[in-house]
Amino acid sequence: MSANNGNAEEAELMFEILNFARTRERRILERQLTGFGKGADSASQKLTMREYLRKVSKEGQKFYSITNKGLNLFRDSRRKTATVPDELKGEILEKLQEIISELRVKPWELMFHIICAVGINQPVTTEEISNYLQKTLTDEKGLSRANIYRYLQKLRMKGYIEYKKTVYQEQSPYQLSEKGREVFGMAKDEATHTLRTSEEWDECLKRVYEIQDEKEKQDTEALLHSLRTGPAGLDKKVMAWVLFTRANILELKGNLEDAEREYLHMESLCEEVEDNRGRAYALKGLGNIAFKLRRYGVAEEYYKKCHKIAQNVGDTMLLSDVLNDLGACLYMNDEIDGALQAFENASALSGDDGYKRASSLYNCGLCYARKEDYSMARELWEESLKMYQTLEHTPDIQKVEHNLREIDRKEKQEHLEGCYRKAREFGTTEEIKKAYKELAEFLLEQSRTAQGG
Repeated sequence: MSANNGNAEEAELMFEILNFARTRERRILERQLTGFGKGADSASQKLTMREYLRKVSKEGQKFYSITNKGLNLFRDSRRKTATVPDELKGEILEKLQEIISELRVKPWELMFHIICAVGINQPVTTEEISNYLQKTLTDEKGLSRANIYRYLQKLRMKGYIEYKKTVYQEQSPYQLSEKGREVFGMAKDEATHTLRTSEEWDECLKRVYEIQDEKEKQDTEALLHSLRTGPAGLDKKVMAWVLFTRANILELKGNLEDAEREYLHMESLCEEVEDNRGRAYALKGLGNIAFKLRRYGVAEEYYKKCHKIAQNVGDTMLLSDVLNDLGACLYMNDEIDGALQAFENASALSGDDGYKRASSLYNCGLCYARKEDYSMARELWEESLKMYQTLEHTPDIQKVEHNLREIDRKEKQEHLEGCYRKAREFGTTEEIKKAYKELAEFLLEQSRTAQGG
């Protein structure tokens, strides 16, 4: 069904609702509305938004009342006994179709909402973005996961958002780029105008992206073919690490099923040739795949086996990594104390590797935040932030700064709520008003920030 046909059908439904209200004492009860079919709620909401209907609750009864603006559509046929001529009905339907088109979210407006969804709680998953849009654009059609994913890809290609490799605690692949943060900081009209202008380049760029994608696909296939065939008579120990390379590429490409198969093959081969270190890396890879598939119990078992072997072979860096991985599993299963212990052990083994240590400290901070020990979480995150700043690792700097701001916000809210409770219990009328005003202004500002306003 085309968009125009959809508009025509919805306009017909809106006309029927308005005409019913016109001929029934200017009202339509909610239970009567259900008789108009599945799209009646959406149609009545749009009529209410454009002030052709008004929602009323009176004496325990809820109904929609047609407004004067709604009646004016019928011109000389306003009276409930009047018949609406076909010509006038055609004009009304045309007007209603215009309303539907005006209310429908345009592609650039949807992209702006996606940027808001990412910017408010970045980094976020596709599922979290989908949930945000479903709540924000309740009646909008075309919000399937496939459509949202297409717009995410489009925004990523244009450089407004970035794909972030899944981090253990957050499962959050998308964040705003510098270009995206500029749009996020704009007023809505300015932002949608900017996105609309760039949208007009899509057709010109589409072929370029298709060529790039095809070339990348060919390069990947060539590399995988090369790894798959390999030189004849390759030593099994060497072949095991060829499998590891192939599994890594497949994992990065998101082909988790094939990557898992390669890791399993690698583990089997390493066990056969008694390459314990290789087996440990294969087990870690299998754990990573299970974690990405949210099979945390399975991932935990793989990580524990890897940890045991890594201890035996004395691979300190692998131990540090796998302890972070294990901590992530425990954290996702709400075993916060166990996760904290694993992260602390990982930090102790990180040695001179600044990134590993900063990551372990950050993870420890997450655990303390879950335990509501915000003072300790702040201390760890501030230490982690200094290390990330030294490393000039921008995405993680932003992640830690966001968490620190959240602690500030939570502490301030708790302080203002405490002041208000104290004022109500012991304060004067003026003190109560002052405390209430400060709390209300703070909550209002937080609400505006959350909505990207």
